[in-house]
Amino acid sequence: MNSINFINGNIITLNEQYPKINSLSIENGKIALLNNINKKFDTIDLKGATVIPGFIDSHFHLKNFGKRLNLIDLKNVQSVDKVLDLIREYAKNKKPDEWILGFGWDQNLWEEKSFPLSDYLDSLNITHPIYLTRIDGHAAWVNNQAVKIISKTIAELDEIDGGQVINNCILIDNSMNPFKSFLPKESKNNVKDWILLAAQKAVKMGITTVHDAWQDRTIVESIQELIQDNKLPLRCYGMLAGNDQSLLNDFFKNGHYKNEYLTIRSVKAFIDGALGSRGAALHEPYCDDKNNCGLILISKEDFRNLAQLCYKNNYQLNTHAIGDRGNTYVLDHYASVVGKNNDRRWRIEHAQMVSDEDMVKFKKYNIVPSMQPSHCTSDMHWLPDRIGNHRLKLISRWQSFINMGVKIPGGSDCPIEAGNPLFEFYAAVTRQDHTSFPEMGFQPQEKVISDDALKMFTKWGAYGSFNEHHQGQISPGFNGDLTIISDDILSVNHKNILDIEILYTIVNGKIVYKK
Repeated sequence: MNSINFINGNIITLNEQYPKINSLSIENGKIALLNNINKKFDTIDLKGATVIPGFIDSHFHLKNFGKRLNLIDLKNVQSVDKVLDLIREYAKNKKPDEWILGFGWDQNLWEEKSFPLSDYLDSLNITHPIYLTRIDGHAAWVNNQAVKIISKTIAELDEIDGGQVINNCILIDNSMNPFKSFLPKESKNNVKDWILLAAQKAVKMGITTVHDAWQDRTIVESIQELIQDNKLPLRCYGMLAGNDQSLLNDFFKNGHYKNEYLTIRSVKAFIDGALGSRGAALHEPYCDDKNNCGLILISKEDFRNLAQLCYKNNYQLNTHAIGDRGNTYVLDHYASVVGKNNDRRWRIEHAQMVSDEDMVKFKKYNIVPSMQPSHCTSDMHWLPDRIGNHRLKLISRWQSFINMGVKIPGGSDCPIEAGNPLFEFYAAVTRQDHTSFPEMGFQPQEKVISDDALKMFTKWGAYGSFNEHHQGQISPGFNGDLTIISDDILSVNHKNILDIEILYTIVNGKIVYKK
């Protein structure tokens, strides 16, 4: 069913000509009529429910979200002892030398708040190699057995450019790379299953489009095959893996790739790590690690070459940068390639910590900050110790960007965060965690109004993918992508946002989720 009427609703269009309507029709997957219906179509009575343009998550990891469900879940585990207990239990069902993989540990949640020692894993007295990825994806905790398998010493891993080893067992950023060829191989069938599972969970959260923030060849082919089999329930804007020159060459040669469900016209790169693992590149040292300013992961020459290739082939470049030095590094390279008065819409993914001097560069060079509100509220509890009170004003500067006229595509970075757009919306308007802490919000001057928060996950997400003429608002001729929710997200009390239910998710005029 992709021709359908919706009546008796509170329909928020984000179309200035028709800000709110009570009925609409979708025909052949497109918005057809506003405040009118086609009596030949099937009709759904919304009974006062609220309709918004379909949620767009502008920074998502489909494969990793699906894959995480097969790993030891270490998210929100409150102590290192509990982590060890989970590993012991998990190991009982594994063959003696089989890898033990986990995701989501965060030392900031533990009482001691320090990186674990190598003795912890090795004290388990098991023969399994262990590889546990930190919550931010920028650090891994390994045991001695895992190190032995890769035939490199800790000292050699510590010397890798853009990497670091802490406590002989914590691998930061590029120091993780040697392990990748030794970890269990992923078949295409595995990847397809993970992507499909992730997409199915995403539509249950009201998401109609994801910007998939790192696609290697297997991921691209898996998504293409799912589309061919009519199995992918949402739209995808892909960012190609910037370290795969062969993959880039293939796409550059053929121009932009686009069908109804998959668009590829962007490239993803990484400049630094994360604040949680102290890999984000800072101008000044970390307050809790005075000799550490974080890491730059790509040389100036390599990054400039990648930027020039993207520019030459008219591909958008989307670069992960979190620390203030990391953002400066990216902005200055971008500026030297794209110049002023461009519409390339090159993005900085996260833009979590930005100096006053750099803020103006986003506007000057039309650089798009792609940001994830829950990162702010997840990190705020330990940020004062990490970067000092004097730098907190640089964190997640959403309202400052908006005041400058800069559009912010909003995302979640799922599975780093939960992926729920209502959680992200709540974080954007309150800057509080789910217990309503702190009372006025963290750095409350950067809270955004509800109208702008909704634009982050609709109109501005569409802008960030060059799709503002087809999605992000409810207008005739636009994609029939809708999220139908139980309450008015623009007027509901902020404390009740987390209680809103997803009733329907509509993609291309098809009901892909119904409560």
